[in-house]
Amino acid sequence: MKKTGILILLSCSMICGCSKEYIEMDILSSHNTTSVNWYELDIDVIADEDDVADKEACSKEIIQHILDNDFHSARFSFDINGYPNNVSVDVFTSEKNAQKGKKDYSFEYVTEFNTENPDVQNNIKDNPGEFEVQYE
Repeated sequence: MKKTGILILLSCSMICGCSKEYIEMDILSSHNTTSVNWYELDIDVIADEDDVADKEACSKEIIQHILDNDFHSARFSFDINGYPNNVSVDVFTSEKNAQKGKKDYSFEYVTEFNTENPDVQNNIKDNPGEFEVQYE
């Protein structure tokens, strides 16, 4: 009787777990702007959550995906322009919300422009301590 109850419980949890669609974080679109010494990356991301409760953790995860260059539908070419000096992100919870223009939140990962030596700028890989997240 006990084994039957456990099997029923496991079966129910497997059925419930499989019925929920898993949304994997990915890029919907990306745009970059470059100049001689500055590279800005602007992306739209689908978060891997129905509702982004922890914006800080989600933002860090997005930046880590950019550094690892491991989004499924987009690859960045960091060998040409190097790593971005500024990243702007619009976060959506689903592709349907993105089509409606209903973003969950936006943020920028920014650093100060080096006016003393314009040829040497901070980038998100080599100088992460010089960046901060600013939420809109």
